[in-house]
Amino acid sequence: MLIEIESLKQLLGRHKKIFSNDPGKAHLVEHDFELISDKPIRSKPYRTSQRQNEILKGEIKCMLDLNIIEIGQSDYASSMILVESTGKEPRPCIDYRLLNANVRTQFFPLPNIEERVERVAAAKYITVIDLAKGYWQIPLSERASRYSAFVTSFGTYIPLRMPFGLVNAPYFFSKLMAQVLENCDTFAVPYLDDIAIYSENWEDHLKHVDEVLKRIGNAQLTIKPSKCRFAQNHTKYLGHIVGGGVRSPAEAKIKAVMEFPTPKTKTQIRAFLGLTGYYAHYVKIFSLIAAPLTQSLKGKIKKEGVNWTQDCNQAFTELKNRLTEIPVLHAPDYNRELIYCTNGCVGFRDQSRSVPTE
Repeated sequence: MLIEIESLKQLLGRHKKIFSNDPGKAHLVEHDFELISDKPIRSKPYRTSQRQNEILKGEIKCMLDLNIIEIGQSDYASSMILVESTGKEPRPCIDYRLLNANVRTQFFPLPNIEERVERVAAAKYITVIDLAKGYWQIPLSERASRYSAFVTSFGTYIPLRMPFGLVNAPYFFSKLMAQVLENCDTFAVPYLDDIAIYSENWEDHLKHVDEVLKRIGNAQLTIKPSKCRFAQNHTKYLGHIVGGGVRSPAEAKIKAVMEFPTPKTKTQIRAFLGLTGYYAHYVKIFSLIAAPLTQSLKGKIKKEGVNWTQDCNQAFTELKNRLTEIPVLHAPDYNRELIYCTNGCVGFRDQSRSVPTE
């Protein structure tokens, strides 16, 4: 064990320059986009309290210091807002809804989360790394900076790096990561700024980690040290605990399910179904159990109210109970014969999917 730890330390030491809390600057690409109409879009600053202004000013200062934005003027302007949620830190965001409606979409397929989790869960050694403020590591073209300008009650600012909220940002970021990790898919899978490196033995894992870190360094990207987990047998990845051939929901997500209050509006029901639905694979006949909740979303009820029936309450409680049992799924072994079962056909045999036959 001591030898393994020392060899890992030496490997990380060779790549120490890419570990930073500050975002790097990718040299491979710059984000650009076209508009459907050339008519400028301008929004007025939202009214904010003095306390909210101080929070926004702090975020602006941080972005200026990191050279993520600059003070300027543009014929385009979207409003910066402060999103506040109970139990969470206030989060400054830019409201790009009007701009996004006028942007020509550039689709690139986002990775399938289930496929990623399934693959990583089967491994014996797992490293998870997180890029430092991933979007901010991608420079903007001159015209994209102009289009992406935003306003506050105390000034206008021009983004120099790709901001959160642009409609094409997730697709562009996924495309960059696919380019950086090209031909590494047998041992490294990205999902936006999260990268999982997975291996069957220690020697291979060191080689795989070394290769991924080389590529990240060559792309001039940086990794946030506090978000990394190296050479783990089990670790958290995309909301799941994975490793050793099994997977289960992350504890924090289970806690969120347990603490979810009884819904009183359709919006709250949708939020609960979204939270639990992410883990639908862990709950047998999930859609059947959730049917009363899904049914309650149909029809028109004034003021977002819902007809909360006994069946709704039973479904709400049952989904909580099923997930708080900490269900475990085994990663499929594709070297064995598998049985593929669907809702409409149970027992159909297939050589490539689903659960082991023995």
